[in-house]
Amino acid sequence: MNFAQTLTSDPLDLLTKAALGLLAVIMLVMLVQHQLTASPNAANMSGVAAELRRIEERLAQDKVLYQEVAALAEQRQHSAAMDKLKLIQAAQPDNPRSFLWQAQLQYDNGDLADALASYRQAIDREPGYIDRKSPLFVGKDIKKNMLEAKDKLQREVTLKPNDPDIKRALNELLYVQRRLAGGCE
Repeated sequence: MNFAQTLTSDPLDLLTKAALGLLAVIMLVMLVQHQLTASPNAANMSGVAAELRRIEERLAQDKVLYQEVAALAEQRQHSAAMDKLKLIQAAQPDNPRSFLWQAQLQYDNGDLADALASYRQAIDREPGYIDRKSPLFVGKDIKKNMLEAKDKLQREVTLKPNDPDIKRALNELLYVQRRLAGGCE
């Protein structure tokens, strides 16, 4: 019996061989497809690493940039710290960290409405400040100030129920609280 006779001798054997061949082709196609989809994931991971590296560099630059502001705020020299901060904001108006410092200084001075507005600007410009997974996360500090501001504003609203500044501060407080809680705005 030669090869041609062996192939055609039993139709069931021929069908089995065709099925095995088809399975081999399907497996080959799946392996190629897996390799094609695995490559962008590796590129995506390197993009994430590059983003983390960029954030770390930015944090290091901000630490140096705001070093004097931090020292002045620690010494409770808020007006000098605010003056220095205004110089930094003039030089780098797009840096959202300035709004965090501005909010903290305003909060320490008792300017709740302005502090809440500054927190809102900081969060709107850099959502990473309230994202727990971000290295920029400072949500715990903001939340602490929000809770204290809420208590103060509740006392103020009973004393001055129609004051537009208190109403504005309450609106800012609610906005920041929603953002901290993960709500969308």
